[in-house]
Amino acid sequence: MAGLTVKPLHPSIGAEISGLDLHKPVDAATKAELGAALSEHLVLVVRDQHFTPAEYLTMADAFGTPMRQHYSQHNMPDYPDIGIILHRDGQKPAAMWHTDHTNRERPPKATMLYGLEVPKSGGETSIANMRAAFGALPELEQRRLETLTTLNSIDTHRTDVLPEDREKYGKPVSHPMARTHPEHGSKAVYFHITKAFQIEGMTPEASQEYMSGLLDRMIRPEIVYTHTWRKGDLLVMDNRATMHRAHGDYDRSQDRVLWRLIIEGDRPH
Repeated sequence: MAGLTVKPLHPSIGAEISGLDLHKPVDAATKAELGAALSEHLVLVVRDQHFTPAEYLTMADAFGTPMRQHYSQHNMPDYPDIGIILHRDGQKPAAMWHTDHTNRERPPKATMLYGLEVPKSGGETSIANMRAAFGALPELEQRRLETLTTLNSIDTHRTDVLPEDREKYGKPVSHPMARTHPEHGSKAVYFHITKAFQIEGMTPEASQEYMSGLLDRMIRPEIVYTHTWRKGDLLVMDNRATMHRAHGDYDRSQDRVLWRLIIEGDRPH
């Protein structure tokens, strides 16, 4: 496959990829290019894509191997590795800054979102560069973060979690708050504020206060790319060094339907 064109979308984070046909098998050299682009830019956008569920799963091989998502009530019945994001299912926008599935021993390296239906306006997805966030913290706080670990489980406030999902994916897992990217080698702030029920050595209340304060200080416009959805967009986010949030500011008489895949990752360190 010919070399990719990588066009930055924001000074800190995000790039649009062209010269890529995801309906054809992606060779090893192109996979390596995509992996390097994701590690560097942390968010990749590929426009004008059209997938059936089977095609979407096959295409994911360009980025890695899909892993099962733990809110199985929202997984596609015939293709359970695909999660459906749709407000008509009773889902609320994930409006808080987070990185996906930190309740897993090996959280996903990437989240892929495909825009099947998008509203005329609103409903954007914002992604923050947590590598830049870590780098902007005072050195003393960087050193402190390097000593801290979170305990993670499925969100206790979620009342729609199926008992079998809570049993399978709800056991406490610890992760570092300063994560080293396995390919880029840089460090990033790493936590999910509602899945991290405690920072080890702190009370749950103090943990939440510290994480909330961190988010308030770290998330600045200079490190955030906000994606305005077009139908057929493919958005790929590197969960190892980003946080993201959904915007719920759109007309609910219009559908916002995204298909989500998460890609197998490694143990954070």
